[in-house]
Amino acid sequence: MDIVEFLSERISEDEAVARTLLGDRTVSKSGAWYEQRLLLECEAKRRLIRIVESARQSALAAMVSDTGPDLGWIPQSLEWMEQSLYALALPYYDHPDFEQDWLRA
Repeated sequence: MDIVEFLSERISEDEAVARTLLGDRTVSKSGAWYEQRLLLECEAKRRLIRIVESARQSALAAMVSDTGPDLGWIPQSLEWMEQSLYALALPYYDHPDFEQDWLRA
């Protein structure tokens, strides 16, 4: 499982829990606020993953198609993108599918 697939699955799980709790009439106003916030955080993470993945695909395409001398930025950029995804995975460090290599950020 790659980092993007892992994150997508965890975010979907978080979102499902938030929606379940929001449907619970016994949840307080502060609890409802928190669950709404969690839903927004799930959406924000999905957007960030799409941005990073788009940038990563563009960098990889540039590496493959361009033979110009100005490609030195690509490996460092790819590393930053990877580190960004690892940072998003940190809250899930105790999940069985979490890979310890993702902690190297």
